[in-house]
Amino acid sequence: MKSFHAVCLLGLLPAFAHAQSTSTTDAPKAPALAEPILARDHSGLGRIGVRLAYDKATGYPIIAALTRGGPAEDFGFRVGDVIIKIDKNYTTAMTQDQISLALHGDPGSGVELTIQRDNYPHYIIRAVERRILRPGSEDMINPPMSETANLNNLPEPATP
Repeated sequence: MKSFHAVCLLGLLPAFAHAQSTSTTDAPKAPALAEPILARDHSGLGRIGVRLAYDKATGYPIIAALTRGGPAEDFGFRVGDVIIKIDKNYTTAMTQDQISLALHGDPGSGVELTIQRDNYPHYIIRAVERRILRPGSEDMINPPMSETANLNNLPEPATP
């Protein structure tokens, strides 16, 4: 009986070795698009006023510049913010053309952006309304901070 078990076990060893050598963890696949990006839905003249750059390692779009007086500036976006999701779609599942197209649309229509700021682990979700930007609007690489937010310009406390 021992020899029968040994023969059965030896016969299965090559199959076990083959099963362990084949990897089931291939490269992670990007999630599928939750909502299709259709050109007819994003053909309007509305913009949110950002210029994007793409991280070479992760592929995430990063806000490289804001348009002065644009919706993104008004809604508190900053240069360096990483866009994680546009509406219900993860940006890792989208091409650069799809990302650009998703940010365009009819003036007055909204887009929801999920961003990560300064490698902070929590995400910020903001809804932005697209607008027609003035011709010749300039980009701001480093937007000025408001006087209330700029803590470096506070007056020195008076000494008694």
